[in-house]
Formats: sequence, C-alpha cells, structure tokens
Amino acid sequence: MQISRFTGLAAAIAVAVTLLAPSAASAQNMPLDKAVVSSDVASRTLMKMQVNATVARQLVDACLDFARTQPNGPGTYAIFVLAPSGDIVDAHVMDGVFPIGVETGLMKAQTALYARTPSSVVASRFPTLEGRAIRMDLGRESGLSYYFVGGGLPIVVENNLIGSIGVGGGNMDEQCAYTALTKVLGPQPPLPQANPPAGGAAPAGGGAPAGGGGRGGRGGRGQ
Repeated sequence: MQISRFTGLAAAIAVAVTLLAPSAASAQNMPLDKAVVSSDVASRTLMKMQVNATVARQLVDACLDFARTQPNGPGTYAIFVLAPSGDIVDAHVMDGVFPIGVETGLMKAQTALYARTPSSVVASRFPTLEGRAIRMDLGRESGLSYYFVGGGLPIVVENNLIGSIGVGGGNMDEQCAYTALTKVLGPQPPLPQANPPAGGAAPAGGGAPAGGGGRGGRGGRGQ
C-alpha cells in the first residue's frame, strides 16, 4: 500500500512539473525594453530604439554556436550586428573567413537595415542583372548598402526596428542569422522561400534566393 501511494504521489508531482515547465511552443519574444539600450544611455545618446550591447553579443555568440554545430562540420562566418544608424554594435570574424566574406557580411547587414527586409528578399525582388545594375549604388551615400545576397536580417522587436544582423563567408549565412535571432529574441517570422534566380536553379546556402552563402564575388553570387 505504501509503495502504491508513493508511486501515485510521484506521478502527481511529475504531472505538476510538466505543466509548470515552459515548453518551446510557449516561448515568448524578448520584451522591447530588454533588447534596447537603457533610459540612462538614451538620455545621453538621444537614441532609445537601438539594440543594446548585451543582446548584440548574444546574437553573435548564438551565430557562433550555430557555426560550430553544423551537421556537415563547423562553418566559418563573419557576423555583424548594426544599430539603426548603421554603426557596428558588435561583430566577430571567425578564423578562415576570406576578406570578401567580411565585406559582404557587413553589406548584408547594411542592406537589411536599408530595405527593412531580409537581404534575400531584396535579391528575389530584383532577379535580373539589369534590375540590379541600376541599384548597385543605392544607400552608399548614407553608409548603407543594396546587396543582392541572403544573409542579412532586420532585428525587429514589438514592431520596432532596433538594428540588423548580417552574416557572410559561410554556406548557411541566412540560417545562421535566423537561428541566432530565434535563440536570443524568440520566435521569428518564417524565412522567405527560395526562388530560383532568372535562368538558373536555386542555390544552396540557408534557403536564400540569389545565394544565401557559398564562395563567390560581389554582385549576388555568394558570400
């Protein structure tokens, strides 16, 4: 009888713990006031809606964790987190990233900031060389960019743009950025679906149109 009572009590406790424990499905987004700079900082900089340094570092670290645990072996990435002004809040370049991967990682973050949308959406919006050629210089006067490769995502909390993240140099750049945002800030809108660029097959690299990653040069062919 005592064993039966003990078993029943243990089962009841287990059920209670299960009900009280937070599940992945019930995960909430980080509140805006936790993601942006403090009121004290804002009183000095006159900018409140900006990703704070703690969250920026968490995003970088989450992207590094993703890189180290890729199923096909560790990836190498250049990661940039920008404020809405375009200033770098945090960045990290892993060993083995080519200089072009660093440059394009920054450009992807600048594109997401400039267009208020993933850089892969910019790429799919203008799939032809002619459509891209007349837009190559957009944003440069303000220190931003219009770059046609996936890997840059805006950082949006409670419908406020507080920065952007850009990843370059790897083969899953957009997925790295997306995984970091989800891990640190909570559930994110789905990534855009991959669409084959004009005259070609959909490239690999995180499901991003026009090249979410991989090796290549400027102009929408990778990095």
